[in-house]
Amino acid sequence: MANPYPYYRKLRQHAPVYYTPKYDTFWLSRFDGLVEMLEKPRNVLLSTESSIPMPEVLLRHHDGKPPLASLDPLAPMTLLHSPIYEEIRFAHSKPFRAAEVAKLEEFTRITTIRLLEDALPRGTFDLFLDYGGMLSALLTCKLFGIEDSSAREILETVNATTSYDPDRGGIDNSLFFSQMKRFMLPSIARRRAEGADGSEPLFDGLINYRMKPGGRALSDDEIADELTCAFIANTETPGKVAAQGLLALQQHPDQLAAVRCDLAVNVPVAVEEMLRLCAPAQWFLRTIHEDTEIGGVSMKAGQRVAGLVTSASRDEREYENSEEFIWNRRIRKQLAFGMGLHHCLGLHIARLQIRILVEEFLARVDHYSFDLGKAVLRPSYFHWAYSSLPVTVASHD
Repeated sequence: MANPYPYYRKLRQHAPVYYTPKYDTFWLSRFDGLVEMLEKPRNVLLSTESSIPMPEVLLRHHDGKPPLASLDPLAPMTLLHSPIYEEIRFAHSKPFRAAEVAKLEEFTRITTIRLLEDALPRGTFDLFLDYGGMLSALLTCKLFGIEDSSAREILETVNATTSYDPDRGGIDNSLFFSQMKRFMLPSIARRRAEGADGSEPLFDGLINYRMKPGGRALSDDEIADELTCAFIANTETPGKVAAQGLLALQQHPDQLAAVRCDLAVNVPVAVEEMLRLCAPAQWFLRTIHEDTEIGGVSMKAGQRVAGLVTSASRDEREYENSEEFIWNRRIRKQLAFGMGLHHCLGLHIARLQIRILVEEFLARVDHYSFDLGKAVLRPSYFHWAYSSLPVTVASHD
Protein backbone atom coordinates (compact mmCIF):
# COMPACT_ATOMS: atom_id res chain seq x y z
CA MET A 1 0.00 0.00 0.00
CA ALA A 2 3.00 2.35 0.24
CA ASN A 3 3.09 2.23 -3.56
CA PRO A 4 0.27 0.02 -4.89
CA TYR A 5 0.24 1.29 -8.47
CA PRO A 6 2.81 -1.13 -9.96
CA TYR A 7 0.79 -4.02 -8.50
CA TYR A 8 -2.41 -2.62 -9.98
CA ARG A 9 -0.77 -2.48 -13.42
CA LYS A 10 0.31 -6.12 -13.14
CA LEU A 11 -3.14 -7.19 -12.04
CA ARG A 12 -4.85 -5.32 -14.88
CA GLN A 13 -2.49 -6.90 -17.39
CA HIS A 14 -2.24 -10.48 -16.12
CA ALA A 15 -5.04 -11.21 -13.61
CA PRO A 16 -8.03 -8.85 -13.86
CA VAL A 17 -10.04 -11.21 -11.62
CA TYR A 18 -7.44 -12.31 -9.07
CA TYR A 19 -8.36 -14.91 -6.44
CA THR A 20 -6.73 -15.18 -3.00
CA PRO A 21 -7.59 -18.53 -1.34
CA LYS A 22 -6.46 -17.25 2.07
CA TYR A 23 -9.32 -14.74 2.14
CA ASP A 24 -11.63 -16.54 -0.32
CA THR A 25 -11.81 -13.23 -2.16
CA PHE A 26 -11.71 -12.16 -5.82
CA TRP A 27 -10.01 -8.82 -6.62
CA LEU A 28 -11.19 -6.82 -9.64
CA SER A 29 -8.67 -4.41 -11.15
CA ARG A 30 -10.14 -3.35 -14.52
CA PHE A 31 -12.70 -0.65 -15.24
CA ASP A 32 -15.24 -2.95 -16.90
CA GLY A 33 -15.00 -5.41 -14.01
CA LEU A 34 -15.83 -2.69 -11.49
CA VAL A 35 -18.78 -1.51 -13.56
CA GLU A 36 -20.08 -5.08 -13.88
CA MET A 37 -19.73 -5.52 -10.11
CA LEU A 38 -21.52 -2.28 -9.29
CA GLU A 39 -24.38 -3.01 -11.66
CA LYS A 40 -25.31 -6.34 -10.06
CA PRO A 41 -28.96 -6.63 -8.90
CA ARG A 42 -29.66 -5.75 -5.29
CA ASN A 43 -28.85 -8.33 -2.58
CA VAL A 44 -26.47 -10.29 -4.83
CA LEU A 45 -23.44 -8.47 -3.39
CA LEU A 46 -23.69 -6.95 0.10
CA SER A 47 -21.33 -5.34 2.60
CA THR A 48 -22.55 -7.60 5.40
CA GLU A 49 -18.96 -8.06 6.64
CA SER A 50 -18.13 -4.36 6.09
CA SER A 51 -16.87 -2.81 2.88
CA ILE A 52 -13.38 -2.63 4.46
CA PRO A 53 -13.26 -5.65 6.82
CA MET A 54 -10.29 -6.45 9.01
CA PRO A 55 -8.11 -9.34 7.79
CA GLU A 56 -9.29 -11.65 10.58
CA VAL A 57 -12.83 -11.34 9.24
CA LEU A 58 -11.76 -12.59 5.82
CA LEU A 59 -9.89 -15.51 7.34
CA ARG A 60 -13.25 -16.94 8.44
CA HIS A 61 -14.71 -18.61 5.35
CA HIS A 62 -18.42 -19.23 4.81
CA ASP A 63 -19.99 -22.57 4.03
CA GLY A 64 -22.64 -21.47 1.59
CA LYS A 65 -24.86 -18.41 1.72
CA PRO A 66 -23.79 -16.07 4.54
CA PRO A 67 -26.15 -14.50 7.11
CA LEU A 68 -27.66 -11.07 6.52
CA ALA A 69 -26.77 -8.13 8.74
CA SER A 70 -28.51 -7.76 12.09
CA LEU A 71 -31.82 -5.89 12.27
CA ASP A 72 -32.02 -5.85 16.11
CA PRO A 73 -29.86 -4.08 16.97
CA LEU A 74 -29.79 -2.51 13.53
CA ALA A 75 -26.44 -2.85 11.77
CA PRO A 76 -24.90 0.25 10.19
CA MET A 77 -26.58 1.24 6.92
CA THR A 78 -23.73 0.20 4.63
CA LEU A 79 -24.06 -3.42 5.85
CA LEU A 80 -27.81 -3.67 5.27
CA HIS A 81 -29.77 -5.46 2.55
CA SER A 82 -32.72 -4.31 0.46
CA PRO A 83 -35.31 -3.01 1.13
CA ILE A 84 -34.20 -1.95 4.64
CA TYR A 85 -31.06 -0.37 3.15
CA GLU A 86 -33.09 1.93 0.91
CA GLU A 87 -35.46 2.83 3.75
CA ILE A 88 -32.67 3.86 6.12
CA ARG A 89 -30.82 5.71 3.37
CA PHE A 90 -33.93 7.64 2.35
CA ALA A 91 -34.77 8.50 5.97
CA HIS A 92 -31.67 10.70 6.38
CA SER A 93 -30.61 11.53 2.81
CA LYS A 94 -32.37 14.88 2.30
CA PRO A 95 -29.40 17.08 3.37
CA PHE A 96 -27.20 15.35 0.77
CA ARG A 97 -29.51 15.78 -2.22
CA ALA A 98 -28.46 18.19 -4.96
CA ALA A 99 -31.04 20.90 -4.19
CA GLU A 100 -30.19 20.94 -0.48
CA VAL A 101 -26.44 20.90 -1.09
CA ALA A 102 -26.81 23.92 -3.39
CA LYS A 103 -28.07 25.86 -0.36
CA LEU A 104 -24.71 25.24 1.33
CA GLU A 105 -22.72 27.04 -1.37
CA GLU A 106 -22.67 30.41 0.42
CA PHE A 107 -21.65 28.91 3.79
CA THR A 108 -18.98 26.78 2.11
CA ARG A 109 -17.51 29.69 0.17
CA ILE A 110 -17.53 32.12 3.10
CA THR A 111 -15.89 29.52 5.35
CA THR A 112 -13.28 28.70 2.70
CA ILE A 113 -12.39 32.38 2.25
CA ARG A 114 -12.09 32.83 6.02
CA LEU A 115 -9.73 29.85 6.28
CA LEU A 116 -7.58 31.29 3.50
CA GLU A 117 -7.52 34.73 5.08
CA ASP A 118 -6.22 33.11 8.26
CA ALA A 119 -3.65 30.92 6.49
CA LEU A 120 -2.22 32.98 3.63
CA PRO A 121 -0.41 35.60 5.74
CA ARG A 122 1.63 32.81 7.32
CA GLY A 123 3.20 31.96 3.95
CA THR A 124 3.37 28.26 4.79
CA PHE A 125 0.48 26.21 6.11
CA ASP A 126 -1.00 22.72 5.85
CA LEU A 127 -3.20 22.42 2.79
CA PHE A 128 -5.23 19.61 4.37
CA LEU A 129 -5.14 20.16 8.12
CA ASP A 130 -5.48 23.97 8.00
CA TYR A 131 -7.56 24.33 4.84
CA GLY A 132 -9.39 21.53 3.03
CA GLY A 133 -9.82 19.26 6.01
CA MET A 134 -10.90 22.13 8.24
CA LEU A 135 -13.56 23.21 5.77
CA SER A 136 -14.93 19.67 5.72
CA ALA A 137 -14.84 19.41 9.52
CA LEU A 138 -16.68 22.73 9.89
CA LEU A 139 -19.26 21.60 7.34
CA THR A 140 -19.67 18.35 9.28
CA CYS A 141 -20.29 20.42 12.42
CA LYS A 142 -22.97 22.40 10.59
CA LEU A 143 -24.67 19.28 9.23
CA PHE A 144 -24.57 17.41 12.54
CA GLY A 145 -25.43 20.29 14.88
CA ILE A 146 -22.04 20.35 16.61
CA GLU A 147 -20.22 23.43 17.88
CA ASP A 148 -17.49 24.74 15.55
CA SER A 149 -15.02 24.52 18.42
CA SER A 150 -15.02 20.72 17.96
CA ALA A 151 -13.97 20.87 14.30
CA ARG A 152 -10.23 20.42 14.88
CA GLU A 153 -10.80 17.49 17.23
CA ILE A 154 -13.20 15.89 14.76
CA LEU A 155 -10.70 16.20 11.93
CA GLU A 156 -7.85 14.75 14.00
CA THR A 157 -10.04 11.90 15.30
CA VAL A 158 -11.23 10.94 11.83
CA ASN A 159 -7.66 11.07 10.53
CA ALA A 160 -6.53 8.75 13.34
CA THR A 161 -9.24 6.15 12.74
CA THR A 162 -8.03 5.47 9.20
CA SER A 163 -4.43 4.85 10.30
CA TYR A 164 -2.92 1.40 9.82
CA ASP A 165 -2.92 -0.96 12.80
CA PRO A 166 0.42 -2.82 12.51
CA ASP A 167 -0.58 -5.51 15.00
CA ARG A 168 -3.85 -6.50 13.32
CA GLY A 169 -2.88 -5.78 9.72
CA GLY A 170 -5.64 -3.31 9.00
CA ILE A 171 -7.67 -0.68 10.79
CA ASP A 172 -9.98 -1.21 13.74
CA ASN A 173 -13.47 -0.70 12.32
CA SER A 174 -14.93 -0.51 15.82
CA LEU A 175 -13.07 2.78 16.26
CA PHE A 176 -15.12 4.27 13.44
CA PHE A 177 -18.25 3.89 15.51
CA SER A 178 -17.12 4.31 19.12
CA GLN A 179 -15.04 7.42 18.37
CA MET A 180 -17.67 9.13 16.21
CA LYS A 181 -20.67 8.43 18.46
CA ARG A 182 -19.41 10.80 21.13
CA PHE A 183 -19.71 13.70 18.69
CA MET A 184 -23.15 12.72 17.36
CA LEU A 185 -25.06 11.41 20.37
CA PRO A 186 -25.66 14.82 22.04
CA SER A 187 -27.23 16.17 18.82
CA ILE A 188 -29.44 13.10 18.44
CA ALA A 189 -30.61 13.41 22.06
CA ARG A 190 -31.29 17.11 21.55
CA ARG A 191 -33.42 16.49 18.45
CA ARG A 192 -35.37 13.75 20.21
CA ALA A 193 -36.08 16.10 23.12
CA GLU A 194 -37.13 18.89 20.73
CA GLY A 195 -39.69 16.65 19.04
CA ALA A 196 -37.90 15.81 15.76
CA ASP A 197 -40.41 17.76 13.69
CA GLY A 198 -38.55 17.25 10.42
CA SER A 199 -36.74 20.59 10.39
CA GLU A 200 -33.40 18.77 10.87
CA PRO A 201 -33.94 15.81 8.53
CA LEU A 202 -30.52 14.24 9.03
CA PHE A 203 -31.59 13.19 12.53
CA ASP A 204 -35.37 13.56 12.45
CA GLY A 205 -35.94 11.05 9.66
CA LEU A 206 -34.17 8.34 11.64
CA ILE A 207 -35.76 9.30 14.96
CA ASN A 208 -39.20 8.99 13.36
CA TYR A 209 -38.39 5.84 11.37
CA ARG A 210 -40.06 2.62 12.51
CA MET A 211 -38.81 -0.87 11.82
CA LYS A 212 -41.12 -3.33 10.08
CA PRO A 213 -42.79 -5.43 11.29
CA GLY A 214 -43.59 -4.26 14.80
CA GLY A 215 -42.90 -0.55 14.56
CA ARG A 216 -39.75 -0.51 16.72
CA ALA A 217 -38.03 2.87 16.96
CA LEU A 218 -34.26 3.16 16.62
CA SER A 219 -32.13 3.91 19.66
CA ASP A 220 -29.75 6.86 19.74
CA ASP A 221 -26.82 4.45 19.39
CA GLU A 222 -28.38 2.85 16.31
CA ILE A 223 -29.01 6.25 14.73
CA ALA A 224 -25.38 7.24 15.31
CA ASP A 225 -24.27 3.98 13.67
CA GLU A 226 -26.38 4.75 10.59
CA LEU A 227 -24.76 8.19 10.27
CA THR A 228 -21.12 7.25 10.94
CA CYS A 229 -20.19 6.61 7.30
CA ALA A 230 -21.46 10.04 6.22
CA PHE A 231 -19.76 11.69 9.21
CA ILE A 232 -16.34 10.21 8.41
CA ALA A 233 -16.51 10.46 4.62
CA ASN A 234 -17.55 14.12 4.61
CA THR A 235 -14.85 15.06 7.12
CA GLU A 236 -11.97 13.30 5.44
CA THR A 237 -12.36 12.82 1.71
CA PRO A 238 -13.07 16.21 0.04
CA GLY A 239 -10.13 18.00 1.66
CA LYS A 240 -7.68 15.27 0.69
CA VAL A 241 -8.88 15.21 -2.91
CA ALA A 242 -8.63 19.01 -3.15
CA ALA A 243 -5.14 19.11 -1.60
CA GLN A 244 -3.77 16.37 -3.84
CA GLY A 245 -5.55 17.85 -6.83
CA LEU A 246 -3.81 21.18 -6.25
CA LEU A 247 -0.54 19.28 -5.94
CA ALA A 248 -1.20 17.61 -9.31
CA LEU A 249 -1.87 20.99 -10.94
CA GLN A 250 1.30 22.46 -9.46
CA GLN A 251 3.25 19.57 -10.94
CA HIS A 252 1.79 20.38 -14.39
CA PRO A 253 2.30 24.15 -14.85
CA ASP A 254 0.78 24.21 -18.34
CA GLN A 255 -2.40 22.61 -17.07
CA LEU A 256 -2.48 24.94 -14.07
CA ALA A 257 -2.27 27.91 -16.43
CA ALA A 258 -5.09 26.50 -18.55
CA VAL A 259 -7.36 26.03 -15.54
CA ARG A 260 -6.63 29.57 -14.33
CA CYS A 261 -7.95 31.02 -17.62
CA ASP A 262 -11.52 30.64 -16.39
CA LEU A 263 -11.84 29.21 -12.89
CA ALA A 264 -15.63 29.10 -12.85
CA VAL A 265 -15.75 27.03 -16.04
CA ASN A 266 -12.57 24.97 -15.74
CA VAL A 267 -12.37 24.00 -12.07
CA PRO A 268 -15.51 21.79 -12.12
CA VAL A 269 -14.00 19.92 -15.07
CA ALA A 270 -10.65 19.51 -13.29
CA VAL A 271 -12.42 18.27 -10.16
CA GLU A 272 -13.54 15.14 -12.02
CA GLU A 273 -9.92 14.29 -12.89
CA MET A 274 -8.92 14.97 -9.28
CA LEU A 275 -11.57 12.52 -8.14
CA ARG A 276 -10.36 9.94 -10.65
CA LEU A 277 -6.71 10.08 -9.55
CA CYS A 278 -6.75 11.48 -6.00
CA ALA A 279 -9.66 9.84 -4.16
CA PRO A 280 -8.06 8.11 -1.14
CA ALA A 281 -10.13 4.89 -0.89
CA GLN A 282 -8.32 2.12 -2.78
CA TRP A 283 -10.90 -0.67 -2.68
CA PHE A 284 -14.21 -1.82 -1.26
CA LEU A 285 -15.43 -5.34 -0.57
CA ARG A 286 -18.76 -7.10 -0.98
CA THR A 287 -19.80 -10.50 0.34
CA ILE A 288 -21.53 -12.65 -2.27
CA HIS A 289 -25.07 -13.68 -1.27
CA GLU A 290 -26.20 -15.24 -4.54
CA ASP A 291 -24.09 -17.24 -6.99
CA THR A 292 -22.94 -14.86 -9.71
CA GLU A 293 -20.35 -14.24 -12.41
CA ILE A 294 -18.02 -11.27 -12.97
CA GLY A 295 -15.46 -10.97 -15.72
CA GLY A 296 -16.34 -14.44 -16.92
CA VAL A 297 -15.45 -15.98 -13.53
CA SER A 298 -18.05 -17.91 -11.51
CA MET A 299 -18.36 -16.87 -7.86
CA LYS A 300 -20.27 -18.69 -5.12
CA ALA A 301 -22.44 -17.39 -2.30
CA GLY A 302 -20.26 -16.93 0.77
CA GLN A 303 -17.17 -15.84 -1.15
CA ARG A 304 -16.10 -12.22 -1.41
CA VAL A 305 -15.33 -9.83 -4.24
CA ALA A 306 -13.34 -6.62 -3.85
CA GLY A 307 -13.26 -3.77 -6.32
CA LEU A 308 -9.86 -2.09 -6.65
CA VAL A 309 -11.44 1.22 -7.55
CA THR A 310 -8.17 3.14 -7.83
CA SER A 311 -6.80 0.55 -10.23
CA ALA A 312 -9.99 0.59 -12.30
CA SER A 313 -9.80 4.39 -12.49
CA ARG A 314 -6.36 4.00 -14.06
CA ASP A 315 -7.31 1.29 -16.54
CA GLU A 316 -5.50 1.73 -19.86
CA ARG A 317 -8.50 0.21 -21.65
CA GLU A 318 -10.70 3.09 -20.54
CA TYR A 319 -8.26 6.03 -20.43
CA GLU A 320 -5.43 7.02 -22.75
CA ASN A 321 -2.29 7.85 -20.73
CA SER A 322 -4.33 6.55 -17.83
CA GLU A 323 -1.89 7.32 -15.02
CA GLU A 324 -1.27 10.90 -16.13
CA PHE A 325 -3.18 13.87 -14.73
CA ILE A 326 -5.05 15.57 -17.59
CA TRP A 327 -7.30 18.28 -16.22
CA ASN A 328 -9.90 18.26 -19.02
CA ARG A 329 -9.99 14.52 -19.62
CA ARG A 330 -13.33 13.11 -20.76
CA ILE A 331 -14.58 10.76 -18.05
CA ARG A 332 -17.34 8.47 -19.21
CA LYS A 333 -18.19 7.07 -15.78
CA GLN A 334 -16.85 8.41 -12.49
CA LEU A 335 -16.01 5.46 -10.23
CA ALA A 336 -14.90 7.49 -7.20
CA PHE A 337 -18.46 7.57 -5.81
CA GLY A 338 -19.43 4.08 -6.88
CA MET A 339 -22.53 3.43 -8.96
CA GLY A 340 -25.99 1.96 -8.68
CA LEU A 341 -27.81 1.32 -5.42
CA HIS A 342 -24.79 1.84 -3.17
CA HIS A 343 -23.42 5.00 -4.82
CA CYS A 344 -21.97 7.48 -2.36
CA LEU A 345 -24.62 9.55 -0.60
CA GLY A 346 -22.22 12.50 -0.39
CA LEU A 347 -21.25 12.93 -4.03
CA HIS A 348 -22.91 16.37 -4.36
CA ILE A 349 -21.48 17.79 -1.15
CA ALA A 350 -18.02 16.40 -1.94
CA ARG A 351 -17.99 18.00 -5.39
CA LEU A 352 -19.16 21.30 -3.87
CA GLN A 353 -16.31 21.37 -1.35
CA ILE A 354 -13.56 20.34 -3.76
CA ARG A 355 -14.70 22.87 -6.37
CA ILE A 356 -14.80 25.79 -3.95
CA LEU A 357 -11.53 24.83 -2.23
CA VAL A 358 -9.72 24.80 -5.59
CA GLU A 359 -11.45 27.91 -6.98
CA GLU A 360 -10.79 30.12 -3.98
CA PHE A 361 -7.19 28.94 -3.54
CA LEU A 362 -6.28 29.60 -7.17
CA ALA A 363 -8.13 32.93 -7.14
CA ARG A 364 -5.92 34.19 -4.30
CA VAL A 365 -2.59 32.44 -4.78
CA ASP A 366 -0.23 33.38 -7.62
CA HIS A 367 2.45 30.77 -6.95
CA TYR A 368 2.65 27.82 -4.61
CA SER A 369 5.06 24.94 -3.96
CA PHE A 370 5.37 21.83 -1.81
CA ASP A 371 8.18 20.21 0.16
CA LEU A 372 7.01 16.62 -0.03
CA GLY A 373 9.81 15.61 2.32
CA LYS A 374 7.80 17.28 5.09
CA ALA A 375 4.46 15.87 4.01
CA VAL A 376 2.92 12.97 5.93
CA LEU A 377 1.83 9.94 3.92
CA ARG A 378 0.69 7.03 6.09
CA PRO A 379 -1.12 4.52 3.87
CA SER A 380 -3.53 2.21 5.66
CA TYR A 381 -4.67 -1.10 4.25
CA PHE A 382 -7.46 0.51 2.22
CA HIS A 383 -6.48 4.18 2.03
CA TRP A 384 -3.76 6.22 0.27
CA ALA A 385 -3.57 9.98 0.84
CA TYR A 386 -1.48 12.67 2.46
CA SER A 387 -2.75 13.36 5.97
CA SER A 388 -0.50 16.43 6.12
CA LEU A 389 0.57 18.45 3.07
CA PRO A 390 2.46 21.70 3.85
CA VAL A 391 2.29 24.33 1.10
CA THR A 392 4.24 27.57 0.64
CA VAL A 393 2.32 30.32 -1.13
CA ALA A 394 2.74 33.72 -2.74
CA SER A 395 -0.66 35.40 -2.75
CA HIS A 396 -2.03 38.46 -4.57
CA ASP A 397 -1.00 41.83 -3.16
